[in-house]
Amino acid sequence: MAKISTRDLILEVALVVLNDRGESIVTSVDLAHEMNISPGNLYYHFKGKEQIVEELYAQFHARVLVTLQQITSQAKGDTKETLAGLAVVSDVLQHFKFISQDIRGINERYPSLRESLSKLLTLLYKALVGLVTLVMNKSKVADAKDAAKLLAGNLLYTLIHFGGYDELIRLDDEHKSSSIEEHLYLHFLPFL
Repeated sequence: MAKISTRDLILEVALVVLNDRGESIVTSVDLAHEMNISPGNLYYHFKGKEQIVEELYAQFHARVLVTLQQITSQAKGDTKETLAGLAVVSDVLQHFKFISQDIRGINERYPSLRESLSKLLTLLYKALVGLVTLVMNKSKVADAKDAAKLLAGNLLYTLIHFGGYDELIRLDDEHKSSSIEEHLYLHFLPFL
């Protein structure tokens, strides 16, 4: 079994802690304490929390791009396949939920990520427009171009905020929130 490097371990633990507590309140000292290492050991690998967040953002960015490429290259306009693909996008967003659920805050606190984040969200939106357009064209929806843009915006909003909604609202089992695919399907329903 391969030994994990301290640097990689710091990133793994940081992702868990940042997802659990939120990026805005966690410090690099908190991360060091969580790992039971000295802040100096953490600083040996990363110059501070900003560098850790930037590294995790790079992983997030790469995973979103790979996922989008896979989904769009296989897209045929089938609603169920599209929803399954969007659920995979949702999984990536939830894996890095400290980013996806605080995009505005990350954008404000990390100027070095602003341009990349903006480009990524624009690319995600354009990919959603393309996927939605395929579904609508297959379903022979009139005026699909304008509707696809609006629907893509709603899908992006749902993808980004779905996990946060589930965590904030506490419902009993009878009223539990449904899966991301069911929420996304409701967006498509009027066009099917």
